[in-house]
Amino acid sequence: MRIAVFTPYLPYPPDTGGKIRSYHLLRALTQRFTVDLYTVHYRREPSKMHIEALEEHCHRVILFRLKKRWRTRDRVRRTLASLPRSVDHFHTAHSLEQALQHLHDEQYDLVIADEIHMTPYAELAPELARIVCRQKVDHVHYREMARARPWGPEKVLDFIEAAQLRRYERARMPFFQACVACSEQDAALIHTEAPDIPVVVIPNGADLAAFIPSGRPGSKVPTLLYVGSMDYYPNIDALQFFFEEMHGLIHREAPDIRVQIVGHAPTPEIQQLGRLPSVEVTGSVPDVRPYYEQASVFIVPLRLGGGTRLKIVEAMAMGLPVVSTTVGAEGLDVHPGEDILIADDATTFARSVLKLLSDAGLSNSIAEGGRLLARRYDWRELAKPYVDLAETVVREWK
Repeated sequence: MRIAVFTPYLPYPPDTGGKIRSYHLLRALTQRFTVDLYTVHYRREPSKMHIEALEEHCHRVILFRLKKRWRTRDRVRRTLASLPRSVDHFHTAHSLEQALQHLHDEQYDLVIADEIHMTPYAELAPELARIVCRQKVDHVHYREMARARPWGPEKVLDFIEAAQLRRYERARMPFFQACVACSEQDAALIHTEAPDIPVVVIPNGADLAAFIPSGRPGSKVPTLLYVGSMDYYPNIDALQFFFEEMHGLIHREAPDIRVQIVGHAPTPEIQQLGRLPSVEVTGSVPDVRPYYEQASVFIVPLRLGGGTRLKIVEAMAMGLPVVSTTVGAEGLDVHPGEDILIADDATTFARSVLKLLSDAGLSNSIAEGGRLLARRYDWRELAKPYVDLAETVVREWK
C-alpha cells in the first residue's frame, strides 16, 4: 500500500508538540506501508540532515517552496478572502501544480492531510481515499485566542479567522473518509461539524524508550519547569497568567525558587520574563530531558487548549510531578491527587506547587503515579489504531 502524507512543516527534528505528533504517526505508517512525505517551506530549505533523517523511514521526502508577497495590501486581501489565512498560508498555485503532478504520476492508495490546512492538496486526488489528522479543532482554537487577547488588530483577525475556519471545516470535512483527533473532547466537536465522518481518537504520547529517569539527583535549587513552543499564543498566555498571578505567591513562601522556560522562538514578551531574578528563558535546546531531570515541579498553567499536552506525558515519564489546570491536562486520563495536581485558580495553583516543594512524600507519590500513567501513552502503542485505520479506509474505498 502506498500513501502520500502532506504536512505543513517538516516533522523533524521532533522539537515541538505538533512535529512530535506528526513524526511518530508518520513513523508508524512507514513500518507497514510505503510512504512519501510532502511538505512545504518558505525561504531557506530545511537542513539536509533533517531531510535525510526522515528519508531513513519514508520512501521519499518531497519539498515545495512557497513564495508569496507579504505587503500590507496582500495581507489585507488574504484576510478579506473567503479562504482562511491559516489554510492560504500553506499553498500556492505553483505548489498545488507540483503536487498534482506527483499525485498523477504515482500510484497512491491513500492521501493523508496532516492538519486541515493541507486539505487543498488532498482535494487534488478525489479518486483516492483520504484521511485528515486534526491536532486541534482550529476554529475553536482561534476563537479562544481571540477572546483571550487584548483589544487590537490581532484580536479582530483571530475572530475573523475563527469564523472563516468554521465555514471551511464544515464544507471540507465531508471530503474525507475518516478523521484522527487528539482527544475525546475534540472528537465530539468534530462530530457536530461532520456527523458522517468516523473519528478515531489518538492522544498525544511520549517515546518511552527515550524518556526514562536516569536516577541522577536533581538540582538542589527548587526549580519549576515550563516546556513549549514560545511563539504559540496559548503558551504565552499561560506564562503571563503564571507570572502575573502565581509567581509572587510562590516566591513569598519559597524565595529561592527558580523558573526555567524551555522552548524555541521565545517572543519579546517571553524574553522579557528572563530578566526577572532566577528566571531562565533557554530558547531551543538540543535535548529537553536534562531539564526534566533537574526540575522539581512541571507546571502547566494553560487557559487555552485543544488536543492533548504531550509535554505532560514526557514530564510524567521522566518522574517529574505535574501541576496543571484542567485545560492543560485535557485529553489525558488523569486522576487528580494520584498522578497529577489540578488547579484552575491562581491561589490553588500556587499552593499546589508549594505543597509539592515542601512535601517530599506527596511529590514522590504524584511522580510515581504519573510514571504509571505515562506507560499508557507510549507512541508505539498509541499509533497502532492509526495504521489500522489507514488500511481499513483504503480497503473500504476500493
